[in-house]
Amino acid sequence: MYRFLSCMSLLLVTTACTGADSPVPSMALCSDGWAQGVESQLQTGDGQGHGPDIGSDEWQSVVEFRLGIRDLPGLPERGSAAWCAYVDALAINKSPVIFVCEDAAATKLAVHFLPTEPRTLVARSGDRLALMTQQRSASGAQYAGDGAALWEHHGEATVTWGADAPEMRCQVVR
Repeated sequence: MYRFLSCMSLLLVTTACTGADSPVPSMALCSDGWAQGVESQLQTGDGQGHGPDIGSDEWQSVVEFRLGIRDLPGLPERGSAAWCAYVDALAINKSPVIFVCEDAAATKLAVHFLPTEPRTLVARSGDRLALMTQQRSASGAQYAGDGAALWEHHGEATVTWGADAPEMRCQVVR
């Protein structure tokens, strides 16, 4: 009986300590258990056992389709830590940080800050994604990659979306 209660106590402590931030909170990103959690959220098969093998490249393609991100320029490489973190954020509907930029089109930029090492973000504007990693910065947070750069300081960001594109000043709206 004591052994049973000890196991139940451990189960309760373990459950209480895991967050509800991931489809399967106790699973590491990209693990088999994590993929099962994503599958339970997105259901890539027909519910009768027909569908891609969970975790396979075909499954990852279907996951991208279900999330509306397949073939977007700048999407992290399938199976990478950044891809899994981005899918995780989208699959559980984590709200991105939204910036509105002061350019002619009033560009909206959705930014998911990912829990990866090195620190990474995925910025989306329309049908384009940019995967950026954190850079050294004297103040604020600076990210760069995929021909884009974002420097954020006190709720304001300076964004360059493309190697020859002009800088845009953007404000956080949520």
